[in-house]
Amino acid sequence: MSVDTRRVALPIMFLMVFLITWEYGPGLLKVPKYILPTFSEVLRIYFDPATIDLYFQHTLVTLYEAVSGFAIGAGLGFVVAIVLTESRTMMSTFYPYIIALQCMPKVAIAPLLVVWFGFGLTSKVVVVALLCFFPVLVNTISGIRSVSREQVELFQAIRAPRLQTLRHLSIPAALPSVLTGIELAIVVSLLGAIVGEFVGAEEGLGVLLLQAQFQMSTPSVFAILGVLALLGVIFNIAIRALRRRSLFWIAGESDK
Repeated sequence: MSVDTRRVALPIMFLMVFLITWEYGPGLLKVPKYILPTFSEVLRIYFDPATIDLYFQHTLVTLYEAVSGFAIGAGLGFVVAIVLTESRTMMSTFYPYIIALQCMPKVAIAPLLVVWFGFGLTSKVVVVALLCFFPVLVNTISGIRSVSREQVELFQAIRAPRLQTLRHLSIPAALPSVLTGIELAIVVSLLGAIVGEFVGAEEGLGVLLLQAQFQMSTPSVFAILGVLALLGVIFNIAIRALRRRSLFWIAGESDK
């Protein structure tokens, strides 16, 4: 079996074993259905047209919150990181406060954001942006600082302007770290959207999760979690494709 075939076959085999165990395991172990429904019970939910339409509408809301917050948070994190690394004064002045804000649990301030921005989409986008801001900021700073001293001195020797040095040396050299931060941010974007919806919202997958929990509808809970897992996989595939395209010159990146 070739490497490429094994890479595809092994996950599929594991998935089949997992689904079979999920289908027959609860019955064999006599686990109540309200604790762990079988796979077929969860699957039946996806074949109800009314339920699928409801899930689709709420998925669009959560997707909008996650993508908008990610774009804002990651963009700000990248820009702020460049500003801080280009100015020692800015770094020494503001970085300690940024670290303090990073250490503050975002879940704890989510209710405050709802008070400030209301129960609409804005408060959820802000929560997601805060969660996505720090991974990109920290990884971008780390990547720019990892540029070798010899390369910096070479650009100084040819009297390259700071903007040209940033464009042609610092940012390309930091790109692997930046994309790592983006990968981390895209993971927490869905988490931030769901947390924001838990705190206060009128629509979204987080609202559906709470409703299913209150109704003790465990199959619905698993069905919604399946939708979230699918969104996470799609996000991950998109970022990995971006990484392969952006870092094609680095050995091993094209195989990831």
